[in-house]
Amino acid sequence: MANITLKIDDQLLEKVRNIAHEKRISFDAVVDQKLKEFVSTHQGKRVILEGLEAFYRKCQARVVQVTWRREELHER
Repeated sequence: MANITLKIDDQLLEKVRNIAHEKRISFDAVVDQKLKEFVSTHQGKRVILEGLEAFYRKCQARVVQVTWRREELHER
């Protein structure tokens, strides 16, 4: 594992340490978990976007100019 140096607001650091202590986990475990969530969310969004782009490329629906009027649709 790599060691890194972080610059964190003092109050935020204290709050995170307190929460980690209550949950009986280390500060490092909190950072590790949040970074994994961050990466997972990014990768999930990318997969969804790639799927949508592939769907749009295959899609046969096209936008055309409207040639009818609303009144014509409701004529009996």
